[in-house]
Order: sequence, then structure tokens, then C-alpha cells
Amino acid sequence: RLPVSEQLRLAQILDAAGLAYLEISGGGCFQAAVRRGVESPWERIRAIRARARSPLALALRGRFLVGSRPAGVDLVRRFVACAAESGIDVFRLHDPLNDVDGLVDAGAELDCGLVYSPGWGENGADLVEKARRVPDLGAARVLLLDPAGALSPGRAADLVAALGEASGLPVGLYCQGAGGAALATAIEAARAGADLVACAIYPIALSLHRVPAESAAT
Repeated sequence: RLPVSEQLRLAQILDAAGLAYLEISGGGCFQAAVRRGVESPWERIRAIRARARSPLALALRGRFLVGSRPAGVDLVRRFVACAAESGIDVFRLHDPLNDVDGLVDAGAELDCGLVYSPGWGENGADLVEKARRVPDLGAARVLLLDPAGALSPGRAADLVAALGEASGLPVGLYCQGAGGAALATAIEAARAGADLVACAIYPIALSLHRVPAESAAT
């Protein structure tokens, strides 16, 4: 809901922070911009690309893209191609049900997300098995996703090590949720070898239960 002018101002500040990449759109924020009909989310991406030197990332829900219904393969590929042409360098893809067959090669850097869900019997073995298939997608990295804040710090460390061994790829972490352990989980994941941790500036991290960048950096 930020005005474009404010987004651009903040993008230039974050651009100087030395982050691996800036995730600037995807999922609900892309969909909300379309529903409001005030401006094109594509134009926001292009405007930020023109002002930032850092790699830019877009989050996609596999074949659901940025919506709540699966799209056809042709539409998925056209959407991804348009995003790349608009300035997206990294695609963070995941499928809500960990259907790795639904993750497409983005033609740019692909960070392939696997969703942790304790409701599936602490599905560590399942995640490790799926991680073995990720290199075949052309992925540069496996991301361990914890959208519900259910991942304990110790469990995160175990899974980061296991996913890295199974895939042979660098492993990153994306966690959020009201469990309140995001920062501790991120620290243990980093100690276990995670090479990338998704974070947000403190006010947003506090309200959305993300990893605060300021704390993680220290």
C-alpha cells in the first residue's frame, strides 16, 4: 500500500545495504495491486529496476504464480518471461504442496522452496527426498520455507544440513509466523551452513514475525 515514490526511496536505501537480493513483489502484494487497479505492478518492478543495482527477486507459488488458482504451463512461462524482461533476476518459487514437478525453470536464478509442515508427520524425510530432485530443475539454491513459524531452531539446523547434503546445493531459509522463534531459527540455520536468510527491516519483522535484518546482521 506504499506510494510508489516511497517504495522507490526505500529501495534506494536498501540497495546500499549489501543484501544478496531484494525481494520486491510476488504473492499477495502483486495480487493486491491488481485488485486495487491503481497502478501496474509491472511498472513498479521496472521503476525499482531503474534505481537499484542489487539483484531483484519475485516470489511465485509454483503454477499458482501470484494468485490462488493454478495456471497453464504456457501462461506460467509467459508470466516468468515477462517478469525477467521487466528486471527480475531471481525467482523464489515454491509449491504449497511441495509438488516439485510444478516448479518451472525461470530462465534466471531459481531458488526452489520446500515448505516445512509439522502436520505431515514432521516431514523431514519427505523434504530431503524432494531436495534430491531439485538440481534437475536447474535451481541455484534450495530454500527451507517455514510459513507458519512451526520450525524450531534445532530442527532447522538439522534440516539445513540434510537438504544441503541431499541436493548438493546451497541452502537458504525463509521463516515467518507467530511462533516468535524466527531469529533464533535463522541463527541456528546459519550455524548449520545456510548461506542465505530472508529478513525484513525491524518494524515489518516485528509486525509480520519475520527475521529482523538489524538483529541478524549483528
